[in-house]
Amino acid sequence: MYTYRTKFFSYKVPFFYRGEGSGLEAELRERMPSILLKGELKKFQNKTMRNLLGYLVLQLLKDRPMHGYCVISALRQRYGYYVASRGIYLILSTFEKKKYVKSRLESRGQGQKSRKIYSITSEGRTILDFEEQFLSHVMKLVDPEVRENKIRNGIAKT
Repeated sequence: MYTYRTKFFSYKVPFFYRGEGSGLEAELRERMPSILLKGELKKFQNKTMRNLLGYLVLQLLKDRPMHGYCVISALRQRYGYYVASRGIYLILSTFEKKKYVKSRLESRGQGQKSRKIYSITSEGRTILDFEEQFLSHVMKLVDPEVRENKIRNGIAKT
């Protein structure tokens, strides 16, 4: 496992690890110069993870309302993303401004700080449904078996 760290979050990538590469890394290393491989793939991974992070936050909030630290913990447990709290709270505040999530203060008892509990709104569910459909469509386009079946059946002509 290779841990990739950025300013706001870090995550573990199963097929990029130090040492002799195999699988995807070895194949890409043969195709591209090593300088391009490391720099471009890290940029691509960073951008992809940043874009998916908002989707994953909405996905978690769809299951149940959570406070910020609970979102961070759930991302670590479910998806293996090690996200800095700064990045998550930035996403949550942006989503709150866009009305994808709403927050309420929950008091925890005497002498303890209250915390914000975030829950998804109907607009957030609409965005989440659209993103799920879009990702499903992209995966169908990328999957070679689906593409070959469409060509065989005469649906997609090139």
